[in-house]
Amino acid sequence: MSRSLLLTAWLAFAFGLWMIAPRSESAVRDRIVGVVNTEVITQSELEEEVAELKREAGVRFQGAELERRLRQINYMGLNRMIERKLQIQVAKRRGIKVTDDDVKDAVARLRRMGEAPNENDPKEMASIKDQLTALRIINQQVRSGLLVSDAEMLRFYEQHRERFLLPPEVRISQILIALGPASEMLQVREKAQEVYALLKKGERFEELAARYSEGREGRRGGSLGFVRLGDMLPQIQKAIERLGQGAVTEPIASPLGMHIIRVDEQKPTQYRPFEEVKEDIRNAVFQLKSEEAYQEWIKDLRDRSYIEVRL
Repeated sequence: MSRSLLLTAWLAFAFGLWMIAPRSESAVRDRIVGVVNTEVITQSELEEEVAELKREAGVRFQGAELERRLRQINYMGLNRMIERKLQIQVAKRRGIKVTDDDVKDAVARLRRMGEAPNENDPKEMASIKDQLTALRIINQQVRSGLLVSDAEMLRFYEQHRERFLLPPEVRISQILIALGPASEMLQVREKAQEVYALLKKGERFEELAARYSEGREGRRGGSLGFVRLGDMLPQIQKAIERLGQGAVTEPIASPLGMHIIRVDEQKPTQYRPFEEVKEDIRNAVFQLKSEEAYQEWIKDLRDRSYIEVRL
């Protein structure tokens, strides 16, 4: 065989090897990982979608568990992107449009919430626009027809009573002998014991509080009003938990000084009234119904669409 024929054959062979050889990293990154009707999702788009979650996973996990988490993140991220594509496709067919002013308003709201969107990043602005578009089609197709009845709210209230549980409260009064910059704890203890001795002799708590208490409550006869158990100093809570209504503690030490506490009223654990939490329940039930309706809507949309996953 002549040298020219050998060269031609070698070039053909080399060209064939190039055609079947692994592509560059950029080509691999841009391979198609999903098809949604007439649109595609590329590997690089997916990587951008899940980058932050993968960074967090890399910090928290390693080895086989990290690999499992990364696969899960990829799958969930791709599923999220597929649903967003479907939502935007429906929005376009129905003529839903998001203007530049709408995007600016959304950016301003995000800033008020502490976020920091980059208005000079076209990708970030496009992402916000897509999210607004998806939200509008969901509001139109899913949420606009939802109603919450009184019967549904009452049922939710009965089935989730623990959400509306109020912790026990106690109404207390106090005589505080404060520990000041120039005072010593021994002196404070002695003064508190003297006041406590006067109480034992029968002097009225309110009068002693007005005369001796160094807290603001002294002007109110020592009254601190209702306090939830758990919102007071542990040593005070421990002391009053053993007492009945009208009982008075012995002087209790704290970093503030010495406290003498009277239990004026005990309010047991109770539930917030239905009328008081009605609007909170309405919102909760609406969110539950919205999620159920959305899952039905997106499932129907997926069933009627061409979707291919190539992960």
